[in-house]
Amino acid sequence: MKTLNEILGTEFPFIQGGMANIATGEFAAACSNAGALGMIATGGWDGDRLRQEIRRAKELTDKPFGVNLMLMSPYADDIARIILEEGVKVFPVVAASILAKRLANLGADAVIAEGTASGGHVGEMTTMALVPQVIDAVDVPVIAAGGIASGRQVAAAFALGACGIQMGTCLLASEE
Repeated sequence: MKTLNEILGTEFPFIQGGMANIATGEFAAACSNAGALGMIATGGWDGDRLRQEIRRAKELTDKPFGVNLMLMSPYADDIARIILEEGVKVFPVVAASILAKRLANLGADAVIAEGTASGGHVGEMTTMALVPQVIDAVDVPVIAAGGIASGRQVAAAFALGACGIQMGTCLLASEE
């Protein structure tokens, strides 16, 4: 199976987590320019704000970046329409293998197995327990997320079979 950077056309197999009210177009562009896939987090933004952030990211990078859709947003339908217009890949975040299987069957390009240590506070299972269960359940690439902030944790995610990782806080804390 391909690594995440081969799938996305990035230098590294890393996705910057979609941290609400932090992951702006500028932050996403900085992460993309550093070799990861930067993400714009929509949080409570409406469609107009998202378009502004997408345009800002496009001004600052010619590298790929993505958009994180928070389904609880009152603007979720509008945001989803804009994401579709931009033609981005769909990588849903899952906290259980049964959901991963359902979304893979519905056409997800990959799934992000996110454990409870993530800033998104998804599910109750730890990342290192969840990732192998999801990998065994689906035939699409699996990205590990939640509590991954060091080289050893990255190595562990790859040892479990993940094609890449998603991380947030450690990127936020980086001076680069």
